[in-house]
Amino acid sequence: MKTNMNRKGISNVVATIILIAVAIALAVAVAVWVFGLAGSASKTATLQVQAVGLNNTAALASSSGGTAYLSLLVSNPSSAAIGINGFTLGSISCVFSSPISVPAGTQGELLVIALTGSNSTFTGVNAIYLGGSQLSISATCSGKQAAQVGVQYSGYITTVSGQTYPFTVTATS
Repeated sequence: MKTNMNRKGISNVVATIILIAVAIALAVAVAVWVFGLAGSASKTATLQVQAVGLNNTAALASSSGGTAYLSLLVSNPSSAAIGINGFTLGSISCVFSSPISVPAGTQGELLVIALTGSNSTFTGVNAIYLGGSQLSISATCSGKQAAQVGVQYSGYITTVSGQTYPFTVTATS
């Protein structure tokens, strides 16, 4: 049997360069796939909250109490609806009986929360309005917050997914 020792192949240098080029091409393809998935995951729903006012705070000064109104503008520029699960204003935290749905593409929808209390203290929620319509939702609140005209309060809206969106509002009479 005769072996042909004159066969020629590619050199080791060329083979190494080809292997490196294939490995780089595979790495780029995997990176494009992974970052494509991460890019779509980062397009999650986001809410924009702007405090308009905390009005009629002086009505809570008497022992018989009254109602103050927390007004917020909410916008949802994302492509998915967002559910608002509750809010915190200072030391009072409230959770809604069912989420308030803010539809996708909503711009500047007025959310009004009627806060009740007495002796200059917020203790609960009387009613909730979205876009001028009263919602048939109640709220369970814990804690209480002193209500004083001219004081600036910090708070945040909590969504169903657990995200929080802060706001700051000044109480007026």
